[in-house]
Amino acid sequence: MSFANREEYVAFLEAKVEALEEALRRRSEVLRKVQREVCQDDLLQISRIEAGLPLLPRQAYDVSLWPETTELTTADVEQTMTDLWRSLAPREQSSAEDGSGEDDS
Repeated sequence: MSFANREEYVAFLEAKVEALEEALRRRSEVLRKVQREVCQDDLLQISRIEAGLPLLPRQAYDVSLWPETTELTTADVEQTMTDLWRSLAPREQSSAEDGSGEDDS
């Protein structure tokens, strides 16, 4: 894109900044509404999505839903560890590990 003079270029940049500020204002308004309306668990999931992290397993590890016991069943250990490690891995690695990646070579 070429401009005949400096004034045209400055006007172009000012218009672009104004458009970006308006887009940021609209986006911020939407995010404030979402933050007011969703529960804390959903807000955590949304934050993880925005950060590029995998979602946490739904309710399986919600402490408020755990029965109070010290007993551990061996059937729970492997799946629990898999889910917890997957929640820490970047999205690309977790899809490759579970076989859903596109590259099967």
